[in-house]
This record gives sequence, C-alpha cells and structure tokens, in this order.
Amino acid sequence: MGTWYKTDFKGVRYRKHPTRKHGVQADRYYVLTYKLDGKTKTEAIGWASDGVKPTDAFRELQELKQNQRTGQGPRTLAEKRQENKDEQEAKRKAKEAEAKINVSFKKFFDEIFLPDAETRWKPETARKPKEHVDNWINPVTGDTPMRELDLKHIQKIKANLAKADRSARTQQYVFRTFSMVWNSARDHGLVNVPCPTKSSSFRLPKVDNERMRYLTINEEDLLLDKVKARSQQAHDIAVVSLEAGLRFSEIARLSWGCVDTENGVIHIINTKTKKDRDVPMTTRLIELFGNMQAEEPKDLVFPNSNGKEQKKVPSSFIRAVEDTKLNEGIEDKKMIVSFYTLRHTYASRIVQSGSDIYPVQRLLGHASPVTTQRYAKLSADNLKKAVEAMEQERKVKQCNGMVVRLRKNLNK
Repeated sequence: MGTWYKTDFKGVRYRKHPTRKHGVQADRYYVLTYKLDGKTKTEAIGWASDGVKPTDAFRELQELKQNQRTGQGPRTLAEKRQENKDEQEAKRKAKEAEAKINVSFKKFFDEIFLPDAETRWKPETARKPKEHVDNWINPVTGDTPMRELDLKHIQKIKANLAKADRSARTQQYVFRTFSMVWNSARDHGLVNVPCPTKSSSFRLPKVDNERMRYLTINEEDLLLDKVKARSQQAHDIAVVSLEAGLRFSEIARLSWGCVDTENGVIHIINTKTKKDRDVPMTTRLIELFGNMQAEEPKDLVFPNSNGKEQKKVPSSFIRAVEDTKLNEGIEDKKMIVSFYTLRHTYASRIVQSGSDIYPVQRLLGHASPVTTQRYAKLSADNLKKAVEAMEQERKVKQCNGMVVRLRKNLNK
C-alpha cells in the first residue's frame, strides 16, 4: 500500500506513487478519513495528476460532516457519487426524452422507420419513399419536430408538388409515404394525434389514369412481329405477359424453378403484394417455354446481358411500340399502348370470355378486388349480351310456336 502522509488539513492524507511524477514531485493519491456512526471510514478522493488538491479534499470532508450533522444530503463520498450518477442519468434520460419528442420527420424516417422497413421491403420498394422524403417532405418539414407538424405543412408540400406539375398519382404516393411514417411515429409515441392528411379540409386531386387500352388480335400480331424483329427475348417476355397477365417485374424475377410445364403452371413468388400465386399456362405458353433452353431451377428465365435481373422494360419493346404507330395521334394517357397494356389485354379477354371478377383478381394477384373492378364494365357488357341472347332465343321460340299454330289452323 505504501506510506501514508498527513496534510495540513485534518482528515486528509495521501500516499506517493512510486514512479509517476506530478510536476517535480511524486504524484499523490488523496483519501479522506472520518467517523461515521461510531466507525472510522476511509474514502479515496483521487490523484493530484487528475486535478485533486488537498484543499478540495478538505472541502469535501467538511461538506460530508455538515450533512452528517444536519441529516440532509449525502454523508459519504460513495453516496455523493451515486447521487451525482443518478442526477446525470436523470439528465441523460431527460435529454433523450426531449430529443425524442423533438425528432424531425426526416430524422425519424432515416433512423427508425427506414431501417425497419428495409428488413421487409425490396431495395426498389424503399427507393421511392426515400425520394418522397428527400425531394418533397423534408424541404418543408426541415428540423420542425414531428409533433408540431400540421395542416399548413402538408398543404405546402401539396402546393410544391402542384407547382412542379407532378401528377395526381405522384401526389398520392408522396402523401402515402407521409402517412406511413406518421403512423409509425405514432406507434413509437412520438406523436399522439392522427396524421394531418386525415384533416377534413385536406384534399388530393383524384387519380383518373386507369389504363383503358387493350389490344385487338390484329394489334397484338402487329406488335409481336415488330418486337420479334428487334429482340427474340423481348418478344417472349411480351408473350408471357399477354398469356399469363404477369407484371414486368414478375417476369424479370421468374426463375426456371417456377416454370412447371409438366403441370402447366407458373409459380409467381415475391410479388408486389407479397402474396404468391399460381397462374395456369395457355398452350401457347407451354410451347414457348418448351422451345426454350431450360437452365438450373435458380436461374432466371429472362436475364439481362450480364445474367442478372432486368430492372426495366427492354428498350427494344418500347421502340417496337413506336414502330407499330399504335400510339400515333393518341393524347389520352389511358389509351396509350405500353407494356402494361399486355397485362390489361390478358385480363380483359378473360372477362370478355365470360369469367367473373374474382378469378381475374386471383390471376392478376390484386391485393384488393377494388383494383379489379376496372374490368367490371367489360363483365357488365357480357351480361348485357347474355340477356340480349336470351331475349333473341325467346323470340325465335315464339316465332316457332306461331308457325306451329298456323299449321294447325291450315289443317282444319
């Protein structure tokens, strides 16, 4: 332990470090010695090299003795240090709580919402919300605490979107992101009121961009010929969408292990709606896949030139659409031929063949029947035709009955 030395202050002692210096002298380690509840107690103050002075040590001792006499405050250094520790911990928690309730929209999005969402979302799914926050939401909300955001902030976001001539659909997507993040913040206790987008005075423009165009048989033949002239793979991709109603992303992710030509089924996994589904193959599809060189089950059916998943519709398809001139003179976006038109054509033909909406929902993989209702008009047209056919048949039968009766009269 070494030799203990007294100081000029009663109850304050020190020992010297065997090698370490503090200035020209050996470093000193100070302790306090005092009586507490009839027992002698010794507690360390610290080294001189850490800034401890005998005067400071004596002041601490005097304070402890005063507390012992009055019965208020810490009576030992250990109690004082614990009290200081508790106080610091309380301040830390208070600071954290303040930071939590004052967190901005972007900070919550970056540090809490997005990391959690990315464990469930595909990279492409996460990209759009990031853009919404960075390009439209954060420029308005900035460092303002989420709990202080209100109607005026979302109205400003809406105004900026409109000023930039963003479509109604884009505006809906931006505020859907806003709502998702807000509801998550509410679950975390950062806000305690409904999302400002729920305000009765907040309105978004209605979206009316449902694709109406579907291909006739002649248009289909023309398009496929033009696509094939540019790319066999793009042609085959188009046929898969026409014959199975798959989204482009589903075709791009399609692996050979999901193509079951023996049973005539395509297994669609990792879909946009997170629900796997099976789509029966047409004869045309079975022949298409049968003529292709099947690879390993894990290999993509339609990889890009690097053997990876294609991220966008092939340019050869887009140029082929231009070659057909099917969009020439058409200004209404709902009537424009695009890759989506192939999926729409598939669904329209199924409905026109007499099927009801529910099988179409299952085949297309719509999460909600509301999305499939766009085809209800086609189904209604079929019902009208069915009623007209029934009426026509009744007229024929009535005519036949009149002929019979007429013949009976002639026989009389």
